[in-house]
Amino acid sequence: MLTEKIKAIIVDDEKPSRVALLNYITDYCPDVELVAECESVKTAYHAILEHRPQLVFLDIEMPNGSGFDLLQKFKNPDFRVIFVTAFSDYAIRA
Repeated sequence: MLTEKIKAIIVDDEKPSRVALLNYITDYCPDVELVAECESVKTAYHAILEHRPQLVFLDIEMPNGSGFDLLQKFKNPDFRVIFVTAFSDYAIRA
């Protein structure tokens, strides 16, 4: 039985963080297909429109806009979000 993979995007301004998350996804989440990696709100916005992911791994604190800024660009997001951040202060808001 074939199952469709979950299309995902990683949004994080720090390359080492994107690489680490990609490695975790590759090693432990065979049903997740990474379709884009983005380093900013602007590139993430365009990647979401282009790829229509079901899942976005989203950093919060980035230069030139936050993960919350990105989410505000979508009136009714049709994707799920997993926040990935080193800042515990954002846990409640996320």
